[in-house]
Amino acid sequence: MRAILTYATAALTFCLALVPKVHAQDNCIHPRIISVTGTAEIKVAPDEVTLTLGVESRNRDLALAKASNDRRVKRLLALAHDAGLDPKYIQTSALTMGPEYSEEKIPKLLGYQISQTVTVSLTDLSKYETLITSFLKAGVNRMDGINFGAADSLKYRQEARLKAIQAAREKATAMAAELGQKIGKPWEVAEEIGYDTSYFANSISPYRAKMAPMQEMEPTIAGGEVTTRASVRVSFQLE
Repeated sequence: MRAILTYATAALTFCLALVPKVHAQDNCIHPRIISVTGTAEIKVAPDEVTLTLGVESRNRDLALAKASNDRRVKRLLALAHDAGLDPKYIQTSALTMGPEYSEEKIPKLLGYQISQTVTVSLTDLSKYETLITSFLKAGVNRMDGINFGAADSLKYRQEARLKAIQAAREKATAMAAELGQKIGKPWEVAEEIGYDTSYFANSISPYRAKMAPMQEMEPTIAGGEVTTRASVRVSFQLE
């Protein structure tokens, strides 16, 4: 009997201890807020262009194919250096080599293919046409990409975010006024993931294709505009 009384007393004490907590939760009112999304974009003229160039060589003799490819790549690099490009803007990569076979029932060895990729970034767009023509004459026979961009992209991202926040505030103010309310301090601010990106207008996306003969080439390409976008979600308290 005494054990039962002790258990009942302990249970009553535990329940009484919970009363203040439950009461506090009941009195905790979610703040009155308004949540909006603000977006903005910054458009600027491009001030740099990245060329992804390819040099492919074929020969029945692997050594001759490699030697031919090396000569053409060296000419390309020499042209880039002679044009005054900073070495940090010139990069060779993706060297591949391998045999090529016919598509007959019993394949025959046709020769060997050597492929080298060179990426060049120009910060002086006035050199674009002259260089691209010189590269083609030097032996470039594949164009994997021509991307126009802005060198100070971080600056434009930050500017776009600030404008997006301003847009969110203006939207929230207008919506609250329509409801006869006013906005107060921000309750929560979050950047929309995956929206703060930059894309290059009028650029050629990377692709693998054979270059057309020189007399058919039209090397002039308009850079268009570089657009940087940002989106933020902001919640404001209502006064």
